[in-house]
Amino acid sequence: MPTVNYTLRLDETDKKTAELIFNQLGLTLSAGLNIYLKTVARQKKIPFVLDLNENADMPSTDINNTVNKEKSFKAIKGILTGHEINLENERTERILSK
Repeated sequence: MPTVNYTLRLDETDKKTAELIFNQLGLTLSAGLNIYLKTVARQKKIPFVLDLNENADMPSTDINNTVNKEKSFKAIKGILTGHEINLENERTERILSK
């Protein structure tokens, strides 16, 4: 399957946080984003709820932060379900892109 390069602008803190999470899952940022995009294409929707009601997960501090991180991790696990990543191909792509 042919690949394309795409430039993405994002907040530096969000990028570093996502990289840390993906690395803990054994993935690169590129692999994590590819999983997300494949999930969107397969489900034909954003794979989580976008909501502004009072029950929505909003940025919080202190004690609620731990709860939100756990919810986020569960959401990532849900997104990853059903996806297999060929880590050897991912490794090769990283080497070739340098």
